[in-house]
Parts: sequence; C-alpha cells; structure tokens
Amino acid sequence: MISDTDDKVSSLSFYNVGLAGLGFIAILILYYAFIAKALPLVALVPVAILAVFVLRQRHACQRRLMQLWNLAEYYEKGTARLNRKWESLDTGEVFVDQDHCYSKDLDLFGQGSLFQLLCSARTQMGGETLANWMRVPASVNEIHDRQAAISELRERRELPESLATAGPTQAFDCRPDFLKTWAAESCPPFPSWARPLAFVLALAALALPVLFWRGLLDLHNLWLCAASVLTIQAISALAFRPQVKRVLESMGPLSVELPIVRELLEIVERERFSSAKLRALAATLAHDGPAASSKVRRLQRLMRLLKERDNEVFTYVSFCLLWGTQFAMAIERWRLRHGAELQTWVAALGEFEALISLSTYSYEHPGDSVPLLLENSHELEAESLGHPLLDEVTCVRNDVQLGDAVRFLIVSGSNMSGKSTFLRAIGLNVVLANMGAPVRCAKLRLSLMTIGAAIRIQDSVVDGRSHFLAEMQRLRRMIEIANESPLLFLADEIMSGTNSHDRRIATEWVVRALMLRGAIGAITTHDLALTEIAMNGLPGRNVYFEDSGESGNLSFDYKLRQGVLSRSNALNIAHLLGIDTAAVKPD
Repeated sequence: MISDTDDKVSSLSFYNVGLAGLGFIAILILYYAFIAKALPLVALVPVAILAVFVLRQRHACQRRLMQLWNLAEYYEKGTARLNRKWESLDTGEVFVDQDHCYSKDLDLFGQGSLFQLLCSARTQMGGETLANWMRVPASVNEIHDRQAAISELRERRELPESLATAGPTQAFDCRPDFLKTWAAESCPPFPSWARPLAFVLALAALALPVLFWRGLLDLHNLWLCAASVLTIQAISALAFRPQVKRVLESMGPLSVELPIVRELLEIVERERFSSAKLRALAATLAHDGPAASSKVRRLQRLMRLLKERDNEVFTYVSFCLLWGTQFAMAIERWRLRHGAELQTWVAALGEFEALISLSTYSYEHPGDSVPLLLENSHELEAESLGHPLLDEVTCVRNDVQLGDAVRFLIVSGSNMSGKSTFLRAIGLNVVLANMGAPVRCAKLRLSLMTIGAAIRIQDSVVDGRSHFLAEMQRLRRMIEIANESPLLFLADEIMSGTNSHDRRIATEWVVRALMLRGAIGAITTHDLALTEIAMNGLPGRNVYFEDSGESGNLSFDYKLRQGVLSRSNALNIAHLLGIDTAAVKPD
C-alpha cells in the first residue's frame, strides 16, 4: 500500500508538470496564431484534447490517492483495536446516556470501551446505529437474522475496504441527524403555480433577444418588454425569497453529506446477498422505482446546477432566468417526493455499517463464539467466559451457570482480586449476545434478558445525591425492570454505604425482591456476613476470588472458586500501607 501511495504521488506530480507544459504550449500557439500569423488556430485543438485527458487522469489519480489514505487510516484503526490502543480510536462519548441502566457500569462508551473495540463504521450513522444496538437488546428473531448476516459478511473482506474508501469526506462526517431533519423539515411550500410562472418568465427572457434578432421586435419594444419581464421576475423572486433562502442555506451541509451517502448506496446496491437481513436492507434501497443511488445522484445534479449561479460569467444571465428560484423549487420538490425515502435509506445504511462493524469484530477475534439464544426460559450458562476488552492471550476465563437451581451468585474476595471485572465480563458478553455479535466465551447459552447494573455508581453534588442514594435509586430501578421483563442484575459492593447489620438485612430484601420477579444475577461484597444470604433458603451460591502472597506482595490468579473466602489479607494490607504491625500492635 505504501508503494502504491508513493506511485500515485509521483503520478500526480507528473500530471501537474504535464498540465503546466500544455499551458505553455497553448500560449505559444496563441502567440504564433494571432501575433506572428505563423500557425492556424486549429493547432490548439489537439493540445486542448490532450489537456482534457491529462485533467481526467489527474482527477482519477487524486481520487485514488484519497482512497489509499482512507484505506491506510482504516487499517491503522484496525491495528489499534487489536492492540488496545484506545487513544487513537473514537470513544463514542456523544452516545453516553447518564440515566441508562448499564451503559457507564459496563464501559460501553468512553476510553477503553466496548464501542471502541467494535466500531469500524465509516460514517456517524453507522456508529449511531451500533451504539443503539449496544443500549437496547434486540428481539430473538432479529438477533438470529443479525447473526446470519454477520456470518456472511465475515468472509467478504472487500466490503469493509470499499466502505472505508467511499466518498471524499473523513470518517464520521456523515450526520444522520442533519439528513433526517432536512428530509422531514416542515416549512411553507412553494405555491403550485410558482414553478409554471418561473418557467414562463425564464422562457420569456430567452425569447426576447431571439424575437429581436428575427426582426419581430424593434429596439423600443425590446426594452419595454424586457423591463416588464424583469420587473415581474424581481417581484416573483422577492415573493419566493424566504423559501429559496431556506433551500440555499441547506446546500452547504448537504453537499458534504450526499457524496458519501450516494457512494455507500452504490456499494450496497452492487452486492448480492444470501442472508435474509442483508437482502431486506438491499431491497429497501431499490423499493418503488429507480435505485436509491440514482435518486440521490439527481439531487446532487440539481445542487450542482444551482451552484452555477455563483459562476461570475453566468451570474447576470442566471438572474434573468430565475435560475436560483427554479432550482430551489426543483430541490424542494425532490425533498417532498423522496424525503421519507431518504430517512429510510440512511437507516438502512446505518444498519449495514453496524453489521459490517460486527463482522469485522468477528473476523478480528476468530476464537469468539456465536451464542445460543434460549426461548421460554431464564438462564445463562457460559464456558470459559472472559472480558472482551482484555487481551485474549492474558485474559483469565471462568465458567458461569445461572438458572433455576442457582439464580444468583454472591462473589466475595479482596480488592483487585477480579470481582468487578468478573461482573463486567458477564454483562459485556450479554450485551454482545443481545446485539447478535460473537461473545468472548467458548460456549454461551442464555435467555434474552435486560441488564440492570450497579457497578460504577456516582454521587452528584449538583443534584444533591449521595453515593448511597444513587445506589438505592439504581436498585429500585432494577426491581421495576424485573417487573416488566427478564432481568440480569449485576451489583458491585452492594449496600456499601451502610453498616454491616443493616447491609445484611437490606441486601437480602433486595435479593428476595429480585428472586420473586424471576431475575438472575450476581453481587459482590467484602462483607462476609452477606454470604449467609445464599445459605438462607434462597437459590444462590457463594463463590470467591482468592489472593496469595505475604509481606505485602499480593498476587491474584483471578480464578473463580466455589464457597466463601476464608483467608484474611489484613496483614498484607498493613504491609502495603507501610505499617510495621509489630510496632503498632497493642500490649
């Protein structure tokens, strides 16, 4: 790729030199044709033809060079994802929802997030669709359709490259919110008689010089008719000025958005798919007449013609033809006819790009498996479950079983032993499964569940909300969600803001309330008194993470063990703090 880029840069330089040389030859020909009278002017024709050819080749070279730069950026970001170099990837912070029931807890967005790991979308509409899939579980049928589409796209590596090189804009420049707003904009339309009137006035302006040349109008009548036509044109232009101004103001952003939309549409329209999901998306773009890309191309053509009014040579002629008014009407007519379709096309392209991102993730992580969705049950069974954001080589994996027999886990262990990471590993794999994506498990069977998490709870001075109150609100929301749909609950250091006695009682009440509503999940704790809940007639199990080492040299294997943590690490904590236990030991 580097050598190809160097070749294109060299070719571009060659074409620039060639154009300069042809310009010099053209000047010489003009000199000898008009001044020296030694050459016929026709000698300029082959130079002009050659100049057109060189210009076309130069344009093609520029386009290819841009494609190579975009492709290089695509592979650089792919390498960054594989190497977990998060600082060079888009964080997706614009998609953060502070009130979402698991977004911040599971690091869906931000630095070192699931969004950074998954997203290779070329445009903002693709990233937005992917973010929505991360936050909202799909139906079982939709998940199956996405899995089939991802499996098909996984082997078609030319498609992501085509998307990466599409359009002259940079990644994430295509804004679906602007396109949707423009397409659905509600504003006073042009009157039905406006287009015929503008056409007749432009035709009259063209007819007057022809009639004068044919001798059908004398000079006096020509000036009189011209003044009348121009006056009516001026009145019409002023009457339609608000609508025309609104159309003209949208042209700048549209001229940026449309080229990549059209190219992406052309790419999808060229392909032939076998999976139901991809066939349905492709059919959306060819519904009711011509293909979507041809309709967008017509809009671009209207915009280019409208922009000709800014050409200094054509400006005064355009005034006489009501050029801006006529093409503003044509663009507005296109919006009214195809605006709803444009929104559908943008949504389809967003889904297609999101599927491409997930297929790229599947290709980059061949060891990840496709989860099996269970119906009419409420369980989660994972073999060798790992955290998707950790390096696959060093990631420690554990088995998890939740269902009728064991509906919740109480996870004990010291700080840094892996409790929070374990909860996030469960949650993130369920998020991936709910999207239709592969999961970081050797095998995963699960029911479709909504996630409720209380892992990264934050207080708020502005809202006057303490950490404890924020946690209570999140737990209450979990219970409310469990009333409406199957819930997977994940709570880290539950009830840490109260004393041990109240914590023990309140935690059991929360667990019992969730059990009554059919939820399954896991909670972590330092307080070993909470482990009694799993021995108190509830369908739970105690598990723990262990640390080892002496004299402050703590080490962890991050392996989940059955039972209750029995080993105290108080002495190691004292050594980590630099405290001489012998010196401070009471007499």
